[in-house]
Amino acid sequence: MNLPQREHYAYHARYCEENIWWLCQQPEFADSQVMVIAALAEYFPMLCQRAAGLPEQPLLWDYHVVLLWPTQNQTYLVDFDTFLAFCTPIADYFQRSFLAETRLKPQFIPLFRVLPARDYVRVLRSDRSHMKTPTGWLTPPPPWPAISPHDNNLHQLTDMTDHHYGRIYTASELAQIYAFMY
Repeated sequence: MNLPQREHYAYHARYCEENIWWLCQQPEFADSQVMVIAALAEYFPMLCQRAAGLPEQPLLWDYHVVLLWPTQNQTYLVDFDTFLAFCTPIADYFQRSFLAETRLKPQFIPLFRVLPARDYVRVLRSDRSHMKTPTGWLTPPPPWPAISPHDNNLHQLTDMTDHHYGRIYTASELAQIYAFMY
């Protein structure tokens, strides 16, 4: 099976929620699930993220959005921002991208909100206001229009105490569901 390649899809650095929103609308990913990763603290560490510069250097994300893509043989995590393959088997992704929870204070342990791709496309509202400061953009926006020019609910999707959208899991719970070691 030929796996999808990142260069075939719309991408803009630091706008993972939009990148995944557009990806969800591609026919090959229609039956996927979106995974919003965040912690109870303001950030959490991830490895193998290209913005860190080196795979072994932790990057502190306030949130990150990826895609769970089920195929006939296994489930892949699709991540535009990883040093790993664009489509990486879920077990490999978890083992290589996340620090052992025993090394982290509880508030920095990532949690995982999972919802169907079609629901994510329907409910996500982002006017990009989270990327603006009084002096300008934190990172220049993508060339395409904002998903929702005057509305934003991204904070609800990234707040792991808000249970309105999807279901929130720990890494151990996902390991049980998808039968991988963590």
